[in-house]
Amino acid sequence: MLPVAISLIGTKTDFLSTLFIGWFGPRGLASIVLLFIALEEQTTFPGQNTLIITVLITVLFSVFAHGISARPLSNLYSNRINKNRNNG
Repeated sequence: MLPVAISLIGTKTDFLSTLFIGWFGPRGLASIVLLFIALEEQTTFPGQNTLIITVLITVLFSVFAHGISARPLSNLYSNRINKNRNNG
């Protein structure tokens, strides 16, 4: 989430929007890309199976966590945005 927050500096994005974008941003994709880079550099290396399993579990957890939180967090974000528009 920190890289997302840093990339949004200067865009006038509010804190809530930064959190929302950070949470639902592409996390698992970076893990997969880094795994492929490691596998391309060396066809086999010590701990390779552990790395592959760790990336797989990380991506699956990410899909599960983001999937289960998508509706409640989207509703919360939408309600806050609508409330801010009506008050401002």
